[in-house]
Amino acid sequence: MKTKGIVLTGLFAATLMLLVSSPVFAQAGAEGKTTATLVAKIIMGFSLSLGLAGSAIGLAIAFSALLGGGQENYFKNIAVALMPSTQGIYSIVCLFANMGSFDTDPVSVAGKAAAFGFTMFFSAWYQGVVCAAGIRSILEGKNTLANAMVSGAMPETYAVFALVMTFIMK
Repeated sequence: MKTKGIVLTGLFAATLMLLVSSPVFAQAGAEGKTTATLVAKIIMGFSLSLGLAGSAIGLAIAFSALLGGGQENYFKNIAVALMPSTQGIYSIVCLFANMGSFDTDPVSVAGKAAAFGFTMFFSAWYQGVVCAAGIRSILEGKNTLANAMVSGAMPETYAVFALVMTFIMK
């Protein structure tokens, strides 16, 4: 639990530093346009990394539970374990959706990316926890696959909301 707090504090501090410095670079004048674009690309890359890392953590948690069920239950419950992978896909979609806006509106892209990255990271991580609990419940005979899928989809809704907001925000 101590390591989790250190990781979260480090991620928060790094993002805060990027957010604080991006408006300064964005208003730096004619030469600053390239600097603002660079800062927006760095923040978008960090956001993409957060989404992919969250998916990796969520998948590791869910697959750990899946592997604990043995070979006979592996393919029966694999759909639940794969659920956290979607946040990584959403992060890639967000990157491609904003590729054309780096030069025209770098501050907006940086803001979208910062909010989006943390949402993807935490929703994937905790979706992995929920999916692992669902898999364990199925293996103990207390739950059905449908209940585990619905429960695992709840953190997913916030990832979808964040993705939709990146298209709505200007």
